[in-house]
Amino acid sequence: MSFEPTLSELKTKLTEEQELYADLLSKLDSLAGIRAPYDEDERLAPLLEDLNQSDALTQPETPSPGQNEQAGLKGLKEMTRRFVRRFVEPELAALTNALDAQRAFNSNLVQFLNRFAETVNRTEAAHAEFTSTLIGFAQRIDRLADSKDRLYASLGNTRADLLLEAMDKRLETVRLGLRKMQHRVDGMDTSLTVARAELRGLDGRIAGKSETPETRSHATSFEPEHYLAFEQRFRGSSDEIRGRLRDYVPYFEGQAPVLDLGCGRGEFLELLKEAGVDAKGIDGNREMIHACRDKGLVAEVGDIVATVADARSGEASGIFAAQVIEHLPPTVIRKFLGDCYRVLREDGRIVLETVNPESVVAFVAFYRDLTHQKPLHPETLEFMLRAVGFREVTIRYSSPVSERARLLSVADGSDTLNQNFDKLNALLFGDQDYAVIGTK
Repeated sequence: MSFEPTLSELKTKLTEEQELYADLLSKLDSLAGIRAPYDEDERLAPLLEDLNQSDALTQPETPSPGQNEQAGLKGLKEMTRRFVRRFVEPELAALTNALDAQRAFNSNLVQFLNRFAETVNRTEAAHAEFTSTLIGFAQRIDRLADSKDRLYASLGNTRADLLLEAMDKRLETVRLGLRKMQHRVDGMDTSLTVARAELRGLDGRIAGKSETPETRSHATSFEPEHYLAFEQRFRGSSDEIRGRLRDYVPYFEGQAPVLDLGCGRGEFLELLKEAGVDAKGIDGNREMIHACRDKGLVAEVGDIVATVADARSGEASGIFAAQVIEHLPPTVIRKFLGDCYRVLREDGRIVLETVNPESVVAFVAFYRDLTHQKPLHPETLEFMLRAVGFREVTIRYSSPVSERARLLSVADGSDTLNQNFDKLNALLFGDQDYAVIGTK
């Protein structure tokens, strides 16, 4: 059964490791001064010098003949004595000198070798001890580092846990406060938007203008001023929508003029204007058109289906409709797409963005808007575009769900379990929108 050491035990262990580390370091310092044999023993150099001197063996010298030899020999005895004195005695003397020199050399050699061997043995022993101590020192460094890491980690975890706990409490308090404030702000924004729109409607009625069936959106379940507030609340701010639509701009570069059907508050019209692409917006909600015109955009009130049906063939180079097709009755969509194909010029492009029903979270949110008719499966809308004549039809997914909302994989779980989580994430939290893009 394993258990985590306490902070006190970790501190004690660190102190022990530091003491052992210091002892080994001192021992290494003392052993680090290993010297060569000649430096280790000062007697080796003189012995070597004596050995070199005794190496020169005395060579026998040949005596020169005597100067005052008598010409005649005085008997055999005298002749032998002279022979020995002249030839034998010098050789014996040379041999004796050579033997003496050899004995001296041998003596010096034995002394030198003995001394040198002792010194080498001491040096090797010191070297082995130094190597062993160095290995132990290296191992001790690892243990010391490990002890420090464990202690610091324990200290850090303890402090971090306390800090995180305090921060979590503060953050939760801040979140609650912000949530309450956000609800208040949302309520105020909705009230202000509705009030502003109702004032505009009142101005129109005072001026004698009334909304006709031709200027009303299909299946409208909100008053125009209320729908503007609804979109502000649930779809997102204009800045958020511009961020989502920005990636569609390159599809219309060089494709002017572009019709933005169901232009809403004009976010995509603004992006096209910034890109230098001429465009006009059509929307059945007069409040949306007021918002566009306040921004200096070209937009007019009109029924998008009727507008496309009445447009001339080849009148536009691009058609864009974001979050519009799901508002049309299924019986209208087929003719609407055929009219879009007719209105586009050759190589003109159409981009239709809508809610992705393959994502459960998006499918559930689909029914928040009462003006929605039916969700369209990506493959269904792709097929319908091809059926009316569009080519190079592709599907592009967007608006991914935040990672925080997804199911987390289990670190200790099996691969099968985590693979099932991945499948559930793809089904429940898939991309919330998709666009079908086609070319005439």
